[in-house]
Amino acid sequence: MKSLRQQEKSTKRSLSVNRKVSAALDRLVLGTLIQEHAGLKKPVKVGRRPRTSQFSKKLIRVAETRWGLHDPTLSQSRLVFLYCMMVICLRLASGQLWKLGLQSTIAFIKTRIATHVAQHRPVASYANTSPKEDQALRLSLLLRRMGRPSAAAQVLVDRYHSEQPSHITTKLLASWLTDTGEAKVAKHLTDKAPASDVPETVTRYKPQRLRYGVVVLTMFDTDIFRASIRSLIESDFDGTIVVVEDGDESAEQCRAFCESVGVIYVKSASWVGCAAGLNLGIEQLPEDTEIVVTSHNDVLWPPTWLGSLDRVWNDVYDTKRVSLLNLGYMQFNARLGKDFRDIFVQGRYDDLLWVLRAIRDCPDLMDDVQDVSVKPGEDPFGLARDPWVDWIPDFRQMTGRYSVAASFPLQVWREIGHFDSNLAFAFDLQFLDYNVANKRWAFFVNTPPLVHLKSSDTENLAPEKVNEASTPDFMAQTYDRFKEKYGWHIEHYLNLYFSESTVIHGDAILASANALRFSDIDFVFDDFLHRLDTRVLDNCEITWCRSRAECPYVDPMKPVPSC
Repeated sequence: MKSLRQQEKSTKRSLSVNRKVSAALDRLVLGTLIQEHAGLKKPVKVGRRPRTSQFSKKLIRVAETRWGLHDPTLSQSRLVFLYCMMVICLRLASGQLWKLGLQSTIAFIKTRIATHVAQHRPVASYANTSPKEDQALRLSLLLRRMGRPSAAAQVLVDRYHSEQPSHITTKLLASWLTDTGEAKVAKHLTDKAPASDVPETVTRYKPQRLRYGVVVLTMFDTDIFRASIRSLIESDFDGTIVVVEDGDESAEQCRAFCESVGVIYVKSASWVGCAAGLNLGIEQLPEDTEIVVTSHNDVLWPPTWLGSLDRVWNDVYDTKRVSLLNLGYMQFNARLGKDFRDIFVQGRYDDLLWVLRAIRDCPDLMDDVQDVSVKPGEDPFGLARDPWVDWIPDFRQMTGRYSVAASFPLQVWREIGHFDSNLAFAFDLQFLDYNVANKRWAFFVNTPPLVHLKSSDTENLAPEKVNEASTPDFMAQTYDRFKEKYGWHIEHYLNLYFSESTVIHGDAILASANALRFSDIDFVFDDFLHRLDTRVLDNCEITWCRSRAECPYVDPMKPVPSC
């Protein structure tokens, strides 16, 4: 009898918890609906505003059902009336109207009217019925970035209530609930989340004849760094990995983690910069290493990448006509939101790459993601577009310089005389100088793209440390010492080559290189040297250059174009 009563109590408690979870999820959907209809940055915490919740829910329901807000054939006057009423009333109810201002309210109403049809397209149900949960994850992230948070939340809620696996869904819902003030329910979901799926084991790639080593530069032991290293370890690469920790902190922050996963760890004594840090790492590689791969600490590695890179190096290594092969990548930063960072930390490469590519294909969103990779038809070599100028609205072209992951023969590094520690942020231009003198090439190679979370290390630096580590001293020294060593201003030098020579002769470069006829394009180096000697930069007006105003190579008789 006692056992039966305990069972009944347990059942009641379980039902009570389930009702609380369902109620919290309903509030989440409502909060995102208000966010979407009112044009707010974050979902409204309706749990703390019961009156707002009731009023907003009724208003949205009446507008959608009785007044036909979802009807794509609404008259213009009816459309204007509905959106004016919805946006103003919901902003007033949530206390956001006066904070945002009437000007922003009017601008948002105009946007909603212009995108009315697109805003009410139904969401495909396959994301909630497919056994593969990644469909729901991907669609939800994309919808949220497209400005449809309520549809994004509804996809996850429907997935959660279905009988399909939902450990990813549960984690994401818990994160969203926390943001809306539902921390207790979020913790319950996290505690009760089903076990995650076991990652697929990747078959290690055995290089045909060349031996590879990887050097990773870092400054902090962060979850981004750890996710990056794990993705490298779990990929098809099975060689030596060296982590170099830079910075002036005495503590060896990354040692414990590196030793736990079996990678070599090196700590610099003080701020030494990228060039000296790479030297430290390369010196730790086995003597028989033939190809060095250098990498940032905030990239997700594809499960398979070494095979594609190795096949290309095998084709060109003995020719001694290629000194550098860049791996392509997709790049985003923190402004995409915490969800994307979380997916990165979880190491979900395929999901993240799918969403980033989808965002890149949306004209209104494409500026959020930079595609620095070999384009279709450029196989195996490409020039890529430099991400530094991707944000410029006009036609400003610069081919790719140095990737977040690049590879080169160890022998070239020796011939260069190691990287010049005085050129902390211009060691890549050492390759260019070497290439011009020896008629060797640097290309982007057609491999699966890495995913790069931009500037994750520097975001952890205090402002004074940012200055100490990067901007004034190191950067100024790099510019001054490059000019002392090579006789040219850095900006003019790199713009002349990457914005002019390789752009003008790009088609010829790619056609000949992909046919392995490197002698056919030797003239490009001669052309570059001629332009350098004669101090000519013909397309200065369409080239982004941060130093144009002080540039001594611009014709003084011509007006200096504005950037």
